[in-house]
Amino acid sequence: MRNTVASLSIGVLSVLLSVALAASAGAEIPSPSKFLGIPVGADRTLADYRQIVSYFRALDAASERVEVVSLGKTTLGEEMILAVISSEENLANQKRLREIARKITDPRGLSDADVDGLVKDGKVVLLVTCNIHSTEIGSTQMAMEWAHALATAQDDETKRRLRNVVLLLVPSLNPDGQMMETNWYRKNLGTRYEGSRMPWLYHHYVGHDNNRDWYMLTQKETRAMTRAIYHEWFPQVFLDEHQMGTAGPRMFVPPYAEPVDSDVHPLVWREVNLIGANMALRLEQAGKQGVIYGYGFDAYWPGGTKNTAWWKNISGLLTEVASPRLATPVYLPPSELVGGRKGLVTYDPQTNFPNPWPGGWWRLRDVMDYERIASDAILESCADRREDLLRNMVARARAAIAAAKPGEAYRLPRAQRDWPTALRLAQLMDEHGVEVTSAANGDVYIPLAQPYGKFVAEMLEPQRYPEVKLVSGKEIVRPYDVATWSLPLMMGVAAERTSSAPKELSPFHAPAPTVSGGGLVALPPTSPENAKVVNAALKAGAGVSILRTAAKEYPAGTLFVDAAAVRSASIPGLSFTAVASPPDGLEKLRAPRVGLYKPWAASMDEGWTRWLLEQYGFHPVSLDNKTIRAGKLNAALDAIVLPDVEKETIATGKPKREDGDMKYTVEFPPEYQGGLDKEGAKALEGFVEAGGTLVAMSRSTNYVIDAFNIPVRNTLAKAKGEEFGSPGSMLRVKVDGSHPVTYGLPGEMALFVDGPYAFQTVLPGAEMERWVLATYPDDPRDVLVSGWIRGEEKLTRQAAAVAMTYGKGRIVLLGFRPQQRAQTHATFPFLFNALHWSTMR
Repeated sequence: MRNTVASLSIGVLSVLLSVALAASAGAEIPSPSKFLGIPVGADRTLADYRQIVSYFRALDAASERVEVVSLGKTTLGEEMILAVISSEENLANQKRLREIARKITDPRGLSDADVDGLVKDGKVVLLVTCNIHSTEIGSTQMAMEWAHALATAQDDETKRRLRNVVLLLVPSLNPDGQMMETNWYRKNLGTRYEGSRMPWLYHHYVGHDNNRDWYMLTQKETRAMTRAIYHEWFPQVFLDEHQMGTAGPRMFVPPYAEPVDSDVHPLVWREVNLIGANMALRLEQAGKQGVIYGYGFDAYWPGGTKNTAWWKNISGLLTEVASPRLATPVYLPPSELVGGRKGLVTYDPQTNFPNPWPGGWWRLRDVMDYERIASDAILESCADRREDLLRNMVARARAAIAAAKPGEAYRLPRAQRDWPTALRLAQLMDEHGVEVTSAANGDVYIPLAQPYGKFVAEMLEPQRYPEVKLVSGKEIVRPYDVATWSLPLMMGVAAERTSSAPKELSPFHAPAPTVSGGGLVALPPTSPENAKVVNAALKAGAGVSILRTAAKEYPAGTLFVDAAAVRSASIPGLSFTAVASPPDGLEKLRAPRVGLYKPWAASMDEGWTRWLLEQYGFHPVSLDNKTIRAGKLNAALDAIVLPDVEKETIATGKPKREDGDMKYTVEFPPEYQGGLDKEGAKALEGFVEAGGTLVAMSRSTNYVIDAFNIPVRNTLAKAKGEEFGSPGSMLRVKVDGSHPVTYGLPGEMALFVDGPYAFQTVLPGAEMERWVLATYPDDPRDVLVSGWIRGEEKLTRQAAAVAMTYGKGRIVLLGFRPQQRAQTHATFPFLFNALHWSTMR
């Protein structure tokens, strides 16, 4: 009996002991419902994550087919687990099977005979992840029932599947959120708020965006799963189980919708389509109506869980099942069933949707049944196609290696303006399982002739979104998510493609920071990593000064810090020079006191901003509507940040509604209702007039423009989708680097833009000063750097960022998200500098 947990309650331990004794005596292993004492899958009944972990631990103790592995702690301290489920023989031999999977993933040096031997002995490693989005909770309940069935079944077919497959089952990729949702649901059970959404994020920092973190790896859960996939288990097939909206099809299975990324090996799509077709067949045979493919979810964007795996030769599948209200049933009459997404314009039969669900009651049990059938189907396919799947992985890896010549690589030159961030990019690639090397002169080389070479190119090259048309005419298939993810552009790093990497290279290791001696050092204002040094120094009481006007060899914005503070910050690659005699014109900095607006309509951008500011040492205070309305903000704060939130949500707490839209919204409990209202707007204005700094990003800039009398308008405020669209693209701007908000930024750079924001300013009266910080090019052909855009001519010569005085205070408007999903290191300084500006004279 393996891996019993040491920290369970006495009650749970006694149950585990009884289960173990019963199993040893040949008795039946209890079902989840019997073990937990609740009817799992019943209406208005949910097992929480801790109960689920206790059940998987019990299975581990009772069954030789199940082993529970800890992946580490989550953001809020829950244990993240993975259950390894296979035959008894496979679990006993798992070290050898993992080594086979590793070699198949990277077959360099293997002969065809070697591959034949590995395929003969190897097993398909299948990863199934559940519940990354915590409201999509059915899979956590289903996972227990599926694991129980696999642990206890005695039929020949199940045994055959487990002999051929090692299943890695993750019952929740977001344990913290699963606990939040079950607690919120139980609290409101039997009230008018039963099954309602929470007024806060269901991942402490990033909410629903936790499946947008899979190429940047910022969150603990993402990093833990990435280690398991690309450093420990090396699966060939990856299924990520989700839920979707209530009123459309009952379940999406692959094949995916258009477009497709042609750089992914076609064998990935053939396997995905084959497995998805088997899912659909088994669901139809079971009488499960409303299954669709080729709908909504495309095969192009790499940011999600299993999506990133496509470029690493793994066949990644997504399922999406219609949602009830968590465990509360919903009734849908036929008139409320809709299409409206790509692949299903109207809710009618078609070849990808041959058997529409007619409406009726929809329950948690329905979600679990659909997911269980699909899960069994993928296990069946993997068992049936064991040899194909293993050989195809070798073929894909070899094709990726052969796509580049020896010596072809991306070079990150040591001599570049932001070497610390370049090293962060190199470390990120290493975390992804990519081969990264270093030259004697410090340059980093990332070879392309490696199994993950396609992933390397995808991450380091600019994108051009494919303009696929499903019918003749003007309209293209729009991006599902963002249209660009070029890391050098987003991070502000120089990455050059070369065909002549040096032959003498060593494995990459981030160099240790080297700061010797004491005294004063100067930090050039070229890296966002400086903020960590400055904030740590200020917190420790060390002196920090900034140069407001360029002097001799020091550009404006140069920071002067105690060497001891730089040493304690321990940032690899940080550039500095010892200073014997500091220049004139230095101004002492103090730590800015930062408030971050947190609406009750939970904002992912607020969460990302909070995470980023905490990582860089700003320690923001969350400000809800009530706190802002109470006023007296200057006593505690120097700067307030309004994240990317609709102006209507800020003002009233309710979502934006166009003319003709239904006005109805499901309300929060009274204590979580409302927005800033007039009192909050007045309090913000008073805060700025009295000397505070207000920073607004993306959508919230519309609120500030409307609420304050400032000489700025958003020229795209009324632009329609057919007139302008930038779904998440890198756009070129010219930057005025002489202002404190833009210190250290290059004269030309790319911004991540995903909304209609372009500012026009006018000459203000004598009471105000304004600055245009960043401007789009004069020629529309120069606007797009990476991604896709429509209506780029509407941006020409317009401002992307502006700042102004207002009374004794200041306002900064950023018509983009400088901290987009913690990916855009190049533009972090817009936010960090604005916060430090709040304390300058």
